[in-house]
Amino acid sequence: MESIWILRHIYLDKYFLFFLIIIILTGNFNYFIPYFLLLFFHEISHAVTGIILGYKLERIIFYPLGGVTIINYPVNIPLFSELLIVIAGPLMQILVYLILKEYYPFIKLYHYTLLVFNLLPIYPLDGGKILSIICGYYYSFIKSFNITFIISVIMVFFLTIYAVTNFNLNLVLMIILIISKLINLYRNKFIIYEHFLLERYLYQYNFHKIKNISSIREFHRDHNHIINFVKEKDYLNKYFHK
Repeated sequence: MESIWILRHIYLDKYFLFFLIIIILTGNFNYFIPYFLLLFFHEISHAVTGIILGYKLERIIFYPLGGVTIINYPVNIPLFSELLIVIAGPLMQILVYLILKEYYPFIKLYHYTLLVFNLLPIYPLDGGKILSIICGYYYSFIKSFNITFIISVIMVFFLTIYAVTNFNLNLVLMIILIISKLINLYRNKFIIYEHFLLERYLYQYNFHKIKNISSIREFHRDHNHIINFVKEKDYLNKYFHK
């Protein structure tokens, strides 16, 4: 059992429930309420922004040190649209913090812990997604993927050292979850790229930028391509029917 359904689209991870039980048993539930409000509005903002942009919310899962909002949008989502979805969470968290700090002065530590951790350049944290988006503006899809993955692995390595030397159970659990996500991402990298290409073949994307490239591995997000003097659609038609 990975997570438990609470409300429509909202789930609590089993580790979150363990974390909550510890909070209750130690008599710190009053401290938990503002912490969860920060977490809740952070993830809800991702979801609402995605829905406003026309995408479908699949689920929101809460973990001890953060949450995951799963929105069903294509691999070829415009970079700016994806950026709006990603930054909506941290921005709303900052706003909620500014409101709650007047009533819960101790919330400062919770807020900055969540914010800094979540903005680390590690996929699938918001910081890792922002890194991927920034890379997408300058590099091909494959190169952006590789850069994001390598930086994520390096950051997880140093984060693991910190977690071991300054033992924190919640952080250890989150690192285990992140490592499992990175392993899954690496295993599926070719499937993700094929999905990226297949979407471009099946659907009409009206990207305004055109890029001349010499290889299919040079495909960029937010661009149409001319590959060795062949239009993208024609090239992909041959690619998928070879």
